[in-house]
Amino acid sequence: MLGKIKTRLRKIVLGEKHSSQAYVNYLRAKGMQIGEDVKFYSPSTTIVDEQYPWMITIGDHVRITHGVALLTHDYSWSVLKRFDPPRGQEGAVLGASGHISIGNNVFIGTNTVVMRNVTIGSNVIIGAGSVVTGDCEDNGVYAGNPAKKVMDLDRFYQKREQAQLEEAVRLANSYYERFGKRPEEEVFHEYFMLFSDVEQAERSAVFSEKMKKCDNGQQSAAYLRQNPPRFKDYDAFWEYCIENK
Repeated sequence: MLGKIKTRLRKIVLGEKHSSQAYVNYLRAKGMQIGEDVKFYSPSTTIVDEQYPWMITIGDHVRITHGVALLTHDYSWSVLKRFDPPRGQEGAVLGASGHISIGNNVFIGTNTVVMRNVTIGSNVIIGAGSVVTGDCEDNGVYAGNPAKKVMDLDRFYQKREQAQLEEAVRLANSYYERFGKRPEEEVFHEYFMLFSDVEQAERSAVFSEKMKKCDNGQQSAAYLRQNPPRFKDYDAFWEYCIENK
């Protein structure tokens, strides 16, 4: 009952921004082309320029996080309108608009601003706090102001793959130092492939949910079958963590 009340209140207070799907539906109705499995993780803090909604295209499997702004126009003409240029008279209204195109399988980090006349390719990661003023090619990681290519996605994949065990051990030992006890398996919901095979993962509601994310659960299961976990189970993983404080 309490959950239903909270949902109703969110709808009243936030309107079309009360949920990701509601916001997607709203933007589609406005004229934006938006693909499947697009998530706005914080719709209430997201700014999607609605002045020229048909100028925005978003592909499939796109993740847009807190504070992201997609801007297809600006109001710079308000300054130019009162400017008296050397060769003319003040008062001109000089519009500024352009498209934004986002490909498939894209992640846009917190507080990123995407300016007009920008195309973001497919398989792209945009780092938090970036200002995207130029095109981002396929299969790349971009960050900065203005956003620049940091590395190819293949190199980033290898980097993240190599960091899994070290990060998981640090996570485990930090938890133990803070709480004085062994963490539950579900704490490692993003590192479970270190110690869970397919059958073990499917027995956990948390791990199986992670497997199903991004609409490619079968591929995740196939990955685990082809890449057995480093540890036979969670107990073996925890013992390794204790030995490597």
